[in-house]
Amino acid sequence: MLTFVEAISLAGDRGKQNDDVLGFAGARAWVLDGATDLHDAPLSKAASDASWLAHFASDQLHVAAAHDIQGAIRTASMAASSAFGAITGGTAFERWQSPISSLLIAEETPGGLHGRDLGDSRIFALDAAGAAFHAGGPNDAADDETALASRQTDKDKPLLHRTDTIEMLRRMRADLNRPGSRWTFCLDPACADYARAFSWTLARPAHILFMTDGFSALTDRYRVYSAGELVQAALTKGLQELGRELRAIENADAGGDRHPRFKKSDDATALLMRLT
Repeated sequence: MLTFVEAISLAGDRGKQNDDVLGFAGARAWVLDGATDLHDAPLSKAASDASWLAHFASDQLHVAAAHDIQGAIRTASMAASSAFGAITGGTAFERWQSPISSLLIAEETPGGLHGRDLGDSRIFALDAAGAAFHAGGPNDAADDETALASRQTDKDKPLLHRTDTIEMLRRMRADLNRPGSRWTFCLDPACADYARAFSWTLARPAHILFMTDGFSALTDRYRVYSAGELVQAALTKGLQELGRELRAIENADAGGDRHPRFKKSDDATALLMRLT
């Protein structure tokens, strides 16, 4: 049985919406991380197209119990594409304006856990035998951002006012979700075919931590915890305390001198589940 323990979702900037979403239903759980809009006026008329897509997809996953995970992803993408087309009325827009989101979803199996990953969200597990597991996101995602952010020439400005940075991010966004490139959850149902799969055999009871990259930064960027240590810390300290640790690290390095990044703080979401 996969059951809820605790969750947290911290806005990276309290002056705007949080583009992360978490959810669970039956034997499944998931996190979504809408990719920050690179245009000023959302096409969806929502607070952001990133937030619109993440919430819409999560709503669809709640009602997709009849589908396997890959089918649920495909169905959610098809529904999002249709809804977004209806909202925009067929208005043309650039590829980099099309909303995208990371999606990591997993479900209980007789042996443990099976899941699919699109984007850079992460999942860690610690089982009853003390074995640690991790999946999700390109292995070098945090290092890639560090390298790109360290080359910024205008990092003293807010993200969406950095001319060189925004143009670079738009080019990178336009190259996603094509054959041969990296895929995210998007308005193209083919994304379901490119979702990375993972399956784990877990000794029960096990604890599973679903995270957007803003929270997994404690491991992937700031190197405070290993995968197993972070799950254990979630159990012993709680997600609220880990959230305070995360923001303390980022506030102490607000300019990104020690940890180059595009934003001082990203939306950070974590969902702790127990498998018994």
